[in-house]
Amino acid sequence: MTPLSDKLPTILVLGVLVGIFVALGRHARSLRLKLWTTAWILIFLHFLFGLFEQAGGNWTRVVFIIEDGSLALSALFFVGSLTIFHEDRKLTQGMLVLAGVPVLAYIVALDCDRDWRSLYIVCLAVIFYGVPFYVTLFRKLTREALGWMPISVVAGTISIFRAWRHDRDFGFLALLTVGFALPAFLYWRRYRRWSPGVTTGVIGFLLWGLVFPVGAVMDSYWHNLHINPELWNVPKFFVAFAMILTLLEDKSAYLQAARERERKLNRQLQKFAEITSRLLSGVEVSSLCREIAQAITETSTFLRVTILLSHDGRSFYPAGHSGFDSEAVRQMEYRCTHLWRLNRLAELCRSGVALGPNSFLLRPSDLENYSPVPSALQFEASPHWENGTFVVVPLKSGRGTYMGCLGMDDPRDVTRVTAGEMSRIELLAGDLAVTLDNAALHRQLVRSEKLAAIGQLVAGVAHELNNPLTSIVGYSELLTDEIREGATRQKLDKMIREAQRMKRIIESLLRFARQSSLEKKSANLEGLVHEALALHDYHISQHNVDLRVEIEADLPQVAVDEDQFKQILLNLLTNSIDALQGMSRRRITISASRRDDRVILCFDDSGPGFSEINRVFDPFYTTKAVGKGTGLGLSICYGIVKEHGGEIHAMNLDPHGARIVLELPVQAGVSQPDTAVVS
Repeated sequence: MTPLSDKLPTILVLGVLVGIFVALGRHARSLRLKLWTTAWILIFLHFLFGLFEQAGGNWTRVVFIIEDGSLALSALFFVGSLTIFHEDRKLTQGMLVLAGVPVLAYIVALDCDRDWRSLYIVCLAVIFYGVPFYVTLFRKLTREALGWMPISVVAGTISIFRAWRHDRDFGFLALLTVGFALPAFLYWRRYRRWSPGVTTGVIGFLLWGLVFPVGAVMDSYWHNLHINPELWNVPKFFVAFAMILTLLEDKSAYLQAARERERKLNRQLQKFAEITSRLLSGVEVSSLCREIAQAITETSTFLRVTILLSHDGRSFYPAGHSGFDSEAVRQMEYRCTHLWRLNRLAELCRSGVALGPNSFLLRPSDLENYSPVPSALQFEASPHWENGTFVVVPLKSGRGTYMGCLGMDDPRDVTRVTAGEMSRIELLAGDLAVTLDNAALHRQLVRSEKLAAIGQLVAGVAHELNNPLTSIVGYSELLTDEIREGATRQKLDKMIREAQRMKRIIESLLRFARQSSLEKKSANLEGLVHEALALHDYHISQHNVDLRVEIEADLPQVAVDEDQFKQILLNLLTNSIDALQGMSRRRITISASRRDDRVILCFDDSGPGFSEINRVFDPFYTTKAVGKGTGLGLSICYGIVKEHGGEIHAMNLDPHGARIVLELPVQAGVSQPDTAVVS
């Protein structure tokens, strides 16, 4: 028996190493570190039971089984800690069980001196062939696998051949050699750096694996050569200290990366704060969008960022982008014009996975109908990201209106696509949405002020024109009594018609300028629509208009002044009918539905659409021929809707056509009409 004094130093050192690994496991929890700790505990047991090699009787066999089994299993744990799926607990445990059971069976039969050739062959086949097959079954083949799998297959084939020739020891020797030498290759593949820790680990495992064949050769040919037994333990200590050093290097790299992330975060917050202050100062948004996109690519994990806005409530335009080449920009502009639509943004967000309160991860399956701009970068399969994935942050006002979105892809680090990474981008997007909403409200305010100023002006002018015009109409009608027929009578009739037209224009001006008090009552919207249609029934049939009315069932009543609201409906119908002149397909669709606490009424026509959509509600703006319109119809509608606390929007339809959208509040506490409106 080896003297206790010879093995005690090694046992004490291993005991200290086990304590170090156990202590490290409390501060750095990972499956790899747990496997390393388990492996070193097994190495410690191997040397501890080596003290009882000559216990006598059956105990000697038990000691050899524990001693050899713990050594072989430690090699399996080292290999398991360095496989490609080492972080997957279930796959790692499956591999350890698959290889561990035949290893123990082989050692028990070997140490009990049983000549069970079939058992040895089966165990060797499972160990050297089954493990590579197991890895191939759950992970695709890589260049790494092509490096170690042939070694395993060759070693297994030779071991099986020797076992068939009743050489059982060779299989055990091959198991230990491959088991401790293979981690040298895997160790570098996992860390991929030639740092002191990794270099020492690779050399240590390689020497550890060579200990067993070198020892066997020396026992066979130079058995009289005496070598200090502790020399064979040096590779073990190389590996142990290399692992500790590697963990310290990882910890140092983690702290350095954390400091770098903190520096980038501070830079990002500073950059975003500067942009936010400029946004809230009232600067033109479109001039900042490119800068915002560049700031996101510089300070976040995303390499490509685009900001899409809508100027007509229907289509997008790229207001700013970063990370796109000229070809990708052309593709994006084409998609904005022909494919992407603002009204599908909410549906798109609902189909994705929420990263944060207002950011959504969209997989390729979610984007099949949206045709995103493809990226040249290719990503490995990952639960965090895959090729074609996109992140969207919608720009949504406090009133719930979508005004555009931020789109991001090509992350530098796919693991950073998290709620924490998106939180600061969401805040910046919120500030951008507020600025866009404020700009829209400012335009509405300017329009309202302009309408009010024009109203005061035209009221005075209309009254001044009305008095002489009354005289002109009156004297013209008196002259008709004296002139009954002839060319002079025709000229007189034309003058009267033109005077009557001037009178109607002046009445429209007065109606536009008049500040009348509203008399709101709870009204049936469907009934009001049908009453307005009845007044225009003749014109609709004369112009061969295909009229469709789609009003949602059980629509709540709205609080409106019925006379003024009918005026809105008549103006919109008139405009739609006039817009269809000269069109081969003449269709008007009136639809109404409820959305939250508002009733949405839409007038769609298949006409040419609005040429200047931003001027639709301006007074005296018209696209009709001279003498066909005054340009006051939609301005009057705008004023009436605003007085009712509603909203009115205009947009063009794809490929042609126009839509006017009225949003009317559903109000409680208004008086009910005495009789229901009959449609």
